[in-house]
Order: sequence, then C-alpha cells, then structure tokens
Amino acid sequence: MLKVFTFFFIISNSFLFTQNLNNQVQLNVIEDIKLFHSPPEPLFTGRPFELSLVTELSEPIIHSTLLFFKTDSMESFREINLEGKSGLYKFKVNTKDFPGNSIEYFFAVKTNDGKIYGAPVNDQNVLKPIKKVFLDPVKYYEQKQRLNQ
Repeated sequence: MLKVFTFFFIISNSFLFTQNLNNQVQLNVIEDIKLFHSPPEPLFTGRPFELSLVTELSEPIIHSTLLFFKTDSMESFREINLEGKSGLYKFKVNTKDFPGNSIEYFFAVKTNDGKIYGAPVNDQNVLKPIKKVFLDPVKYYEQKQRLNQ
C-alpha cells in the first residue's frame, strides 16, 4: 500500500517529489520547514497510545495534517485527518480497535499552496515510516525488573 501512496503523490505532485531507485518517496529538501515526531516507548499490546506531530508551520497555511498507519493485521494504510492546535497534532490509537502485533506509520502535512511535507524522513530526505512492535506489558516489566537488580 505504501507503493500505491507513493505512486499517488508522485503522479499528483511530481514537482514536489523525486523518486529514487528503491521506489521510495523522496521529499524536496526545504531547510526552513520542520516536522517533529518522537515515537512513544514502549507500545503495549492491548493498551492505547498517542501518536503526535509538532510543526513550526502556522495553522493558517496548513490545509491538512494526516497520519497514515497500519498494523500487521491490516492490508493497507489507514488515513486519519488530525486536528491540532498551536502546531501540535495528535491521535490516540486504541489497539482494541486496530488489533495487531506491530504498527507502521508516518505523517504528511499539506499546505494551502499544494506543498506536501512528510515525517519521519531519513538523512537523504526519503520518507521512512516508523515500525514498532507491541510488547506484552507483564513480560516487559518482569524483564525490566530483572535488569535493574
């Protein structure tokens, strides 16, 4: 599904993106635009968690802020339109509504002038979705307790 998303953006916004040899989305480098995301740690099976994005873009120029995610039990990415205030956009993921053993996600911000910015990106400014495995909370804390002794 990521390839479908990539294809859609490349075709519809070819002046914004370039495509590298691995069929990944590469965003144009624009140093003055910043999107910040810190993945939550740890993510537990059966427990909700929040995914958030912070941007320096002012609200009047933002057309939409989107979260794309899927669990390992979903066939395609789900698109969620994020509501935000003062540059903070967040979505609470309830693992009971979206079951699975892992999650893969990324963010996209579209401005009123048609530009699209993504997060997270690697050093070459290529969109790189985050992949996280859900942990069993009991096993996690038992292991943590053993390591602290």
